[in-house]
Amino acid sequence: MGNVEILKRGDIQLTSAGTGIRHSEKTHGNSPVHFLQIWSLPSQYGLSPKYFTRKFTDVEKTNTLVPVVAPVGSEGITEDREAHGPAPVQSPLYMFATILEPGMTVKHTLKKPSDGVELRRGYVHVIQTSGYNKGTAIWNTVSLNDDLKLAEGDGAFITGPEGGEVTITNVGSSSAELLLFDLD
Repeated sequence: MGNVEILKRGDIQLTSAGTGIRHSEKTHGNSPVHFLQIWSLPSQYGLSPKYFTRKFTDVEKTNTLVPVVAPVGSEGITEDREAHGPAPVQSPLYMFATILEPGMTVKHTLKKPSDGVELRRGYVHVIQTSGYNKGTAIWNTVSLNDDLKLAEGDGAFITGPEGGEVTITNVGSSSAELLLFDLD
């Protein structure tokens, strides 16, 4: 049996399977768990397996886009197992997280595409924060580029050139938690 790790709200565990791993997940305790599992294709194959843990508080994510995942070799990225800053990924992928209060706006400028790629792609996902709560769901609403309205659990794809700007405004009455992906 390998390492056992208990993840809490705001924690990110990035696993690079590389040449192969054995992995399992289970709920710690009797309470249900609500989490996102996101996959990306690596830019390079045959790497050694690794995993990284990063911790991000609600306070540091409030009303700002915090980089939580970034490509290996990017500025400020460390491959230490537990370190501060974004988790290193073997893909041309940046992932940002925010908790946006009502009426607040965040903006993101799309990164430079990799060689041979004309447009950057993106994806915005409004996290379903009501999770397994009993009773009325909390339906947060955000506006994407003043054009598209997204509610809790919704997502939208984005394409644009380097330097294209993505604007997200919380037009709902409660805080909205979301992820923004910027990738080739």
